[in-house]
Amino acid sequence: MPREMKNLYLICGDEEYLKLEKKNELLKRFDVEGSLNFNEFRGREQDINEIRALSETMPFMQDHRVILLEETGWFKGASGEEAPELLSSLCASTVMIFVENETDAANKLYKLIRDRGEIYKFVKTESLSYKEAEAQQARIRDSVKKMLQKEERSISSRSLNRLLGLTGYDLFNVKNELEKLITYTYGREAGAEITDGDIDAICSKNISEKVFDMLSAKLEGNTVRALRLFEEMLSIKTAPMKVLVMLEKQFNQVYMLKELLAAGAAEAEAASKMEIQPWLARRLREQSSRLRMSDARRYLERAVELETAVKSGEISDRLAVEILLTE
Repeated sequence: MPREMKNLYLICGDEEYLKLEKKNELLKRFDVEGSLNFNEFRGREQDINEIRALSETMPFMQDHRVILLEETGWFKGASGEEAPELLSSLCASTVMIFVENETDAANKLYKLIRDRGEIYKFVKTESLSYKEAEAQQARIRDSVKKMLQKEERSISSRSLNRLLGLTGYDLFNVKNELEKLITYTYGREAGAEITDGDIDAICSKNISEKVFDMLSAKLEGNTVRALRLFEEMLSIKTAPMKVLVMLEKQFNQVYMLKELLAAGAAEAEAASKMEIQPWLARRLREQSSRLRMSDARRYLERAVELETAVKSGEISDRLAVEILLTE
C-alpha cells in the first residue's frame, strides 16, 4: 500500500452531499467496487465475525480489499465495543470505510480511527459557527461556479445570491437546481450567463425563502398574498408550527437589525454582530424599512405570545400563523 494511503476511514456529519462525494472519491481511489474484493454492509445489525473473516481475507488479484460499512451506530457512546479489537488487527491490504451520521469523539472506535486513519467530517452550514459557516458558504459558492463553468455557463454574484437564497446552502438542493438551470438554458452560446429570470422560472423555493416572501407580503399590506403563500406551504405538508417559529425568527432578525442600524451601525457591521451574511442583512433592511421600531417590537412580541398560546393548547398552530399574518 502506498505510504500516503491509510486503511481506516470515517466519513461523518449531516451534510449528505459532501459525504457522498467523499465516499465515491475513496471508492474510486481503491478501485475495487463491483469486484470480489468489495463488501458492503449497512445498518446496525451486523455480524462482527463475518466482517472479521472478510477483513482477514487477502484480496484476489488486486492490491486491496475494501469493506464499506454505513450507519452502523458503532461511533455513538459505547456501541460497537468489539469493533476496536477487530480494527486493531486489521490486515494491511484491507481498507475499511465507515459512513455515519452521528459520532462521539469520546468513542473508542472514533479515537482509534483518528489516531490510525483519517476522519472527514461534513456538517451543514447552519450547524457551524459564524466563521466556519462563512468559510463553507464560500466553498459552496466556488463549487457552484465550477459546476457551471464545466457546463459552459456563468453566473453573476447577484444571481448566485438569488439562487442560494432559494436553495439554501444544501448541496443536494443546489445541485438539483443547477441541473434544471443547465437543461433550461440548453442551446445558448458557450459561457452564457444564468440570469435572475432563469432562476425565477425554474428553481423551487425552499421553506425559508417562502417564509421571507410571506413576511414581505404582510409588511407590504398584501395579506391575501401572504395567506396564499401559507396555503401553498400547507399543500406541500409544511408543519404550521415550523412556519410560526420561522416567522418569529425573522421578526426577531428584523427587529435586531433595525435596532443596530438605529444605534449607528453600518449594514456590514450589523450583519457581523447578528452573525448573518451581508446579502441577508440587505434583504432584511428592505423589510425593516417598512416598520417603525415600535411596530417591529410589537410584531416580535405577538409572535412569541402566539407560539406560547399554541404550546399551551389555547389555539392551533395554523390559526396562530393566520393571526400573525393578518393582524
